[in-house]
Amino acid sequence: MDTINATRAHGPQTKLPSEFYDPKAIAIIERIGVEEWYSGYTESQEYRTLGIGGLMGDVVARMVGSVEHSPADGDYEIKQPGAAPRPIRFGMSGCHDTTLAGVLASLGAFGPDKWPPFTSHIAIEMFRDARVPAIETSTELPVAPAPKNGSWFSSWFSFGQANAPPPGAAPLGIGRKTTPELTEAERDMLDGYYVRLRYNDEPVTVPGCKAPGNHLEGDESFCTLTAFKSIVDKYTPVSWRDQCRMNANAPTFPAKPEPAGY
Repeated sequence: MDTINATRAHGPQTKLPSEFYDPKAIAIIERIGVEEWYSGYTESQEYRTLGIGGLMGDVVARMVGSVEHSPADGDYEIKQPGAAPRPIRFGMSGCHDTTLAGVLASLGAFGPDKWPPFTSHIAIEMFRDARVPAIETSTELPVAPAPKNGSWFSSWFSFGQANAPPPGAAPLGIGRKTTPELTEAERDMLDGYYVRLRYNDEPVTVPGCKAPGNHLEGDESFCTLTAFKSIVDKYTPVSWRDQCRMNANAPTFPAKPEPAGY
């Protein structure tokens, strides 16, 4: 499919025989590619956990850090020594098409037969109900100690460890605590906040956000932060490295359905 799309985007010098551009042939090839790459995200919690869970856990932790008004909102990643806290309002990351589709598929919000086209993008937005007052002061949170020996590789694959942020940087906060572990006061802190996903500028709805109480009244695409966090928590890795070594001889797919987005 990449070859076909690339030749369609360039001039006539790279064109393949006309049979490759038959709409029916393209639809079949595209659906096969989508199923091969992304069906695992929609059918297996383990697949979601190991494939995209670390990234989604980071995203949720930053959103919760923004609610807490702490450097866990991502400020710790760019803060200079001695500098005052700067609340992060916008973050942008580059990635592959497989990452975009993996994020959406892990949330049960990706179509079954269309590969992400060129220039695709996802916006993950957080909103606060105007009737809910924001936390006024910055929350100072403890920071995990830096490891004595380590590398970018070991740091990258240590995200999601129980009660620990990426080594040597992120404040602990409540972003990495699973929803059932939150105290009543911590859960109350998330009330009045909503998350919306836009894929190529079109709002998408997470299935688990459709339930009563899990979305803004009148618009299912606005998922409550509590519901969104609860969904992502289920496939955020506790220890990516250890979990990757588990179930080596188990069947690829679970015996019972484990649908994404709930």
